Amino acid sequence: MNRIDLVRLRKRAGMSQRELAELLQVRPSFLSAIENGKSRLPEEKLAKIKEIFEIDSFDDYILEEDMENINFVPPHTHTDTADSLTHLLTHFHDLAHKNSHNSPDPEYLARLDFLLKRNERLSVRVDDLRDEVDTLRNENIRLKELLMQHGISYK
Repeated sequence: MNRIDLVRLRKRAGMSQRELAELLQVRPSFLSAIENGKSRLPEEKLAKIKEIFEIDSFDDYILEEDMENINFVPPHTHTDTADSLTHLLTHFHDLAHKNSHNSPDPEYLARLDFLLKRNERLSVRVDDLRDEVDTLRNENIRLKELLMQHGISYK
């Protein structure tokens, strides 16, 4: 199976990963996983990508891959609205508030609120760290290319 070279498309347009993620309405960490072959590009995003980059086909941007050796991260865990843990915590929070015959335990509600806020902070932190890893990976590649250009070996 093949995947689209979003990195080349994005860089050709002079666009950052965060900018493209915003336009596609996904988390930067999910876009990073797609670009690195760890997640599949949702089918519903294909038309949006063509629109963003003003192309008619992906023929010039196809990467061939061995799909048997890739561990995919499910896309629902990286959507822009909320990840699956946030959905679960929200569900528990809603259930606690809908409990009509018993008043909800204030400690339970406070704990759920705390976990929802903590999850959001951690999600933002993960996105920032993935961006940092991508930046460092690109710098590493650039430095290796410089070493090769000057005939210096590295290990």
